[in-house]
Amino acid sequence: MKNALIAATLFSAFAAVSVQACDKPQNRPEIPDPATAVTAQMVKSNNDVKAYVRATEDYLGCAKLSGNELRNAENELKNYAEEFNKTIRAFKQLNS
Repeated sequence: MKNALIAATLFSAFAAVSVQACDKPQNRPEIPDPATAVTAQMVKSNNDVKAYVRATEDYLGCAKLSGNELRNAENELKNYAEEFNKTIRAFKQLNS
């Protein structure tokens, strides 16, 4: 009986993960202007961008995209992250 309960629990956990929606993240966070941003704004933006990138990576992992669509989406995400990293470096340089 105990083994059956463990098996049922594991099956439910895997079923819940596989049924989970594969939704594309919306509302890509705005990247602040490093010349006018304050530290609190940059910290919030950093957290928002990280969450967006993580959610988009999860989406790309479960979405059934063609090879070309997947490469384009990955490149777009990479460019967005690089743009944010440039903003962070500029902010640090302006405020050091």
